[in-house]
Amino acid sequence: MKSKATGVRWGASVGLVLLAMIALTGCRTRSFLSTKDEINLGKEASRQIEQELRVDTNSADAERVRRIGRKIVEHTDKRDLPYSFKVLDSREINAVSLPGGPLYVFRGLLDLVGDDDDALATIIGHEIGHINGRHAARQYSSSTLTQLLIVFAPIGANAQNLAGLGANLLNLKYSRDDEYDADRRGVSYAHFAGYNPAGITRFFSKLEKVEKKQGGSDPEFLRTHPLNQMRIDRVQAILDNQNFRYGQ
Repeated sequence: MKSKATGVRWGASVGLVLLAMIALTGCRTRSFLSTKDEINLGKEASRQIEQELRVDTNSADAERVRRIGRKIVEHTDKRDLPYSFKVLDSREINAVSLPGGPLYVFRGLLDLVGDDDDALATIIGHEIGHINGRHAARQYSSSTLTQLLIVFAPIGANAQNLAGLGANLLNLKYSRDDEYDADRRGVSYAHFAGYNPAGITRFFSKLEKVEKKQGGSDPEFLRTHPLNQMRIDRVQAILDNQNFRYGQ
């Protein structure tokens, strides 16, 4: 039987090798997490989030998010992930997706969207786009040696390494390229699912009004999903040219 000390040395050695591989290959384009690893990380982060925030499972809002989410999944790149669609009973204007399938929409965002299912569909599609593009997994893989060791450390070390995972993923800031990719996927998924993807521009407009009302401070959604004119222009070009496409 492998001793705990041997396991730690082995895990550290593998982590250092992977860190060197990241430096050589470029951290923004690689994920060293398997799909199984992503699913496990998503489950752990989901568990932590639901310990901190109340999940609404029975309201009409919750059913609406589930209905739209399930419809969009049928038109995504990865349909076999264990997706879940839940509402967090928080007034923050936010939505978040976790590696491997969990997706949360905050009540504050639902209040902002109102009864615009097309806008909500593009937001959910955008978050699924992050999952399908493995954006969080790539950032998670490349951020620090400690995080790399989560996959390879002995079982006894996992609980400590995973502490705070939910909060970290809730506050994850995506790169500009990741946002463009998630937007492109999201409007395409919404289009093929039968929604009008122009809803995303209405949502952007509402976010900008909230930002101005708050005196220039970003709503929570913009802190993790920055909005800029180039991003708006790229989405508008997709809509104007009807440049929707399946797959990656």
